[in-house]
Amino acid sequence: MTDLRRAAVILDAIAEGQGPLTLTALAARTTLARSTVHRVVQALEGELFVIRAADPPGYVLGPGLLKFGLNRQLQLMAANRPQLIALARQVNENAEMAVFSGREVVVVDQVASPARLQGVTQVGKSFSLHASAIGMALLAQLPGEQVNALLPRRPRRFTEKTVSERSAVFPRLEQIRLSGVAIDVEEHDLGICAAATALVGPTGVLQAVAVVVPTHRFHAKAPQIVASLRSLNPAVDEEAAMRQLTKVSPQPS
Repeated sequence: MTDLRRAAVILDAIAEGQGPLTLTALAARTTLARSTVHRVVQALEGELFVIRAADPPGYVLGPGLLKFGLNRQLQLMAANRPQLIALARQVNENAEMAVFSGREVVVVDQVASPARLQGVTQVGKSFSLHASAIGMALLAQLPGEQVNALLPRRPRRFTEKTVSERSAVFPRLEQIRLSGVAIDVEEHDLGICAAATALVGPTGVLQAVAVVVPTHRFHAKAPQIVASLRSLNPAVDEEAAMRQLTKVSPQPS
């Protein structure tokens, strides 16, 4: 493993941590020798890619990374915003774009519609991969061994509709691969549904594009939403996507 790869592994571990991580904790999470972690962290600290936290003690991501994050987000927004605006106007709902961020997915841009939802999603908000349309759309693009590595042992349950059994996630990913669309019916937030598709965007980054809708209008607008996603991603199979929606959440009577 090269030092560049070791640095990437350590940065990922810090990013995924719930707080500052000590050298010992980083060694355990990365399976690298503590002496190796110490050496690489010292180099990262010198570039302000990581900084020391005092309480609790440990290392967190530093301001040196900010320029890379901002540059990437600006490039993604500039390249994709016209399509995102068109999508939001076409369906008259919120449209958002997201990318992988460690073992989560993060929203990097959003376009609100006149019928926008208030305070549901913010740019920079992270979602669990298994409990969001954007996360499942991205996961479906990966081979099984990578999915297995990214999914937590015990997926968190956010609502009563969250699929929190690992064994149930893989068949759903197969359905998403066939349809090109991932559907979330109140799996992350009650009262909120979403449909998303994943594609490699104009900047070469794998990204998910989603339409976010209140539950009370989702089923009626689902055909229009799926058709709009197909305009962005020709791989979308509209009939398969609608069949998938029926399995996830039958049409209310």
